[in-house]
Amino acid sequence: MKEKRLLAAVTALLLCVAIPFSALGDIKARNTEENGKITETAWEDDNGQPAPGPDGYCFVRYTYKQDDVFEKYYDADGRPFRVYGGYYGRRVQKDGKGNITLIEYLDENGARTLNRKGYGMMTMKYFGFGPVSTVTYYGLKKPIIVPELGYASILYEYSNRTMTSRTYRNEKNNPIDIADGYASVKQKTDKRYRVLSVRFDHADGGHATGSDGWFRCEKNRDDKGRLVSVKYYDESEQLTDRGAGYAWEGYTYEGDNIVKVTRYDMNDRIVADKDGIATFVREMKDDRIVRESFLDSEGNRINNSLGVGAVQYSYDLQGAIEKVIYLDTEGNTARCSGGYAGYRDTRDEDGATVSRTFLGVDGTPAETTGGYSEIRYSYDETKTLTSKRYYDLSGKQVKAE
Repeated sequence: MKEKRLLAAVTALLLCVAIPFSALGDIKARNTEENGKITETAWEDDNGQPAPGPDGYCFVRYTYKQDDVFEKYYDADGRPFRVYGGYYGRRVQKDGKGNITLIEYLDENGARTLNRKGYGMMTMKYFGFGPVSTVTYYGLKKPIIVPELGYASILYEYSNRTMTSRTYRNEKNNPIDIADGYASVKQKTDKRYRVLSVRFDHADGGHATGSDGWFRCEKNRDDKGRLVSVKYYDESEQLTDRGAGYAWEGYTYEGDNIVKVTRYDMNDRIVADKDGIATFVREMKDDRIVRESFLDSEGNRINNSLGVGAVQYSYDLQGAIEKVIYLDTEGNTARCSGGYAGYRDTRDEDGATVSRTFLGVDGTPAETTGGYSEIRYSYDETKTLTSKRYYDLSGKQVKAE
């Protein structure tokens, strides 16, 4: 298999799939700019020769027209290259806020073509306060149901800034049941827009079971708006454990910053998971978990599935987790079963993780039991993960996915 991949990397045009390049050493991207805009990205090997990049092509060339950016892919000889997604290029359109509003997939002649998933274009509209309001998929001309997805569009509705419904629709904008067995997700909120319940419905409005095995989730709150319990019900409105081993969670509070979340079965008895954890003790700050530890059904400290007694979190300015540190049951920094004591994430401007560096007990980069110290992530324009590359402490790539 390795020999075939190496041959494919040399003759990239002959293979219309994304090509792993871990066996080729470090491949670097070189950008060419004109008037402050990138007009070409060329992937090169250590000798400066064209080499397939993470998506298989050697060159991507960009042209700009008003709000549109056209990108086309080429092999080492400058011939059009068909990527794994089934297209030779894309037209990407953004609004004034930088949101992607359109992605069109192109053939070697620049005309719309169907990608590997069976659609030729997707459009996105947004609410003024940020979130997506609709996503629609098109064939060569009209909206179509994407076979892999089972729907043609998604409609989101909000109350204030809280989502109240997400509905999957056919090409005529009517609700349609997707493969997971439902057509819509609806959230009921209180006057302060806090979620009180979540439910799944079929296209005809009947009760449906979501992918996690429940029809309705009830979130009961106290006079301060704090969660008291979260309970799950089946389509018959009966409490259910969804195959998860517990039917509901109870919340108790200690002071202003500590909340204990205990799991119960359908008979209201405390129940532990496969690791023996019955209660999660969460230390909160600004509505975020900054530390979480674990108790068994008797209230004793216990390790989680990673073999650590507590997890400590820190966040970036946007509220995303930036650093995770593992502790033992006594509060000391400790290595987990994977051989590391935590990790640090780096994110792009859209909040997507672009790298994860694993840390030792001393807080410096460390190698995991898998033989790598860092993972780097690549995405397409829709922020769908396209590849993962693994590096050891010396910076050498050890594998790719």
